[in-house]
Amino acid sequence: MFGLVNIYRDELKVKNYDLFRAYYCGLCKALGKRYNQLVRLGLSYDMTFLAILADSLSEDSPDIISDGCIKHIGRHKICTSNRAIDFSADMSIILTYHKLTDDISDERSLKAFFARLPYFRAFKKASNKYPSASQKIKKHLDELLKLEKSKCASIDEAADPFANLTSTMFGQYDASLTGIGYNIGRFIYIADAYGDIEYDIKHKQYNPYLCRYNTDFVKTEEFRKSVMGSLNMTLFAVSESYSELKIKKNKEILDNIIYLGLRSAYDTLFKNTEEING
Repeated sequence: MFGLVNIYRDELKVKNYDLFRAYYCGLCKALGKRYNQLVRLGLSYDMTFLAILADSLSEDSPDIISDGCIKHIGRHKICTSNRAIDFSADMSIILTYHKLTDDISDERSLKAFFARLPYFRAFKKASNKYPSASQKIKKHLDELLKLEKSKCASIDEAADPFANLTSTMFGQYDASLTGIGYNIGRFIYIADAYGDIEYDIKHKQYNPYLCRYNTDFVKTEEFRKSVMGSLNMTLFAVSESYSELKIKKNKEILDNIIYLGLRSAYDTLFKNTEEING
């Protein structure tokens, strides 16, 4: 359900791409330094976006340093560190722990059980710092799980807990980010549900679209266009909430993600499903 919030590299200047990578590598470093090396495997572009967006509310210039990379031994990467990156690392720990715990409870996943082991101490530390956010994230995941178990057939109803979850994370940093957090979460959930239809049919997994429509209809152009319309409205809501923010830096990177990166993810999603459906 992650990985959709990213840059559109073809339209990003080299200096801005380097700065984006500095945030990405900085988040990776923060996970390792604040917690442990294994949780760095949970690094994502979505949480990098949160770090960049949160930091954009401050006029302070990011501290850029060159540091070693655990993935590329012997090579140095440009990275940055600041309060927003540390915050994003904390939220990443809390979200990942709760998600893995749900997977263990719901699916009896052995993979999730072992993946959660490095997060025990990390989660305790992060949740002690943000107890309210941790409780709310768990509450929203519980609500989502309840809807999934009841075979909820409404995409809007099913998307709401996840959108509230991302709204909680963004708003924990600054109240002005709650709106864009909600709409980003809604986009991720709907896009993920549509993109997973073929897999969910094959593996008989929950999908709100499959609970409402039969397998023949979800392969039609009519259905495809209805989902496109829903995601287009959500992208418009993302851009509207973004335009209301007081961005003080990183605007070129954020503009690229909001107006080009999300649209590229949208185009790729429907291109891939068009090829599957013939």
